Amino acid sequence: MRIALLFVITYLKRRLAYRGDLLVQMLDELLRGLIALAMLQVYASKTDRLAGYSPDALLFVLGFSLVPISLFHCLCGNLYQFNARYILDGNLDRILLRPYPVFWQVCFDRLAIEDLSGTILGCALMAIAALRMPDFAWTPLHLAGLAVMLLSSTMVVIGVFKSFAALGFWFDDRVGMMPPVYNLMEFGRWPTELYAPWLKLFITCVIPFAFAGFLPASVFVGGESWPLLASPVVGVAALAVGSLLWRLGLARYNSTGS
Repeated sequence: MRIALLFVITYLKRRLAYRGDLLVQMLDELLRGLIALAMLQVYASKTDRLAGYSPDALLFVLGFSLVPISLFHCLCGNLYQFNARYILDGNLDRILLRPYPVFWQVCFDRLAIEDLSGTILGCALMAIAALRMPDFAWTPLHLAGLAVMLLSSTMVVIGVFKSFAALGFWFDDRVGMMPPVYNLMEFGRWPTELYAPWLKLFITCVIPFAFAGFLPASVFVGGESWPLLASPVVGVAALAVGSLLWRLGLARYNSTGS
């Protein structure tokens, strides 16, 4: 833990040395969240309820979904360019020489603290939506459950991208599957009832981004209660699969040489 803390402190010192650049990037993350909010307002203006959910409920889901995505960007954003930067360019060799877990070194190599602005925006949207919903419970148990769901959703996102980053050990491709998989997260922000059965099954059981947004968030806005138990299980399973693929990939990695 002490080494990890030193990694974090060193990186924070580097980033805070350029505060203007940091502020611009924070605004960029906020802008992406605000664009998603604008899209929600357009859809909500066309109907009073979408798949049985009110605009305030959908606003809560949107805010919820922004939190795990921004935490992933902050903590593990380097996974997005793992194939190109670390495997094909040979930077993984440098990582392997250090006596510290490879995955955490890759993550701590770049901590995008500016993306925490997305977490702040997401929490603000959830608070606004909750204040508009008279049935929302502000009890400690309810809020603790919300925190657990947010943690589970973050685990899902990190686990999925860890799995696809690990596939780079088998497939030499600079772009890889990250962009199309990343775009799938948008489906996790909306009620699964809107989708065709095959797509609903895909984002629930195959690449479970429904558990990174709508399903756990729906528990707090009048949805079914089963995701309250299923979400932590899916989060742990996603991380377990990602960790297994990561270990298998590292075991077959061959240095790029010089």
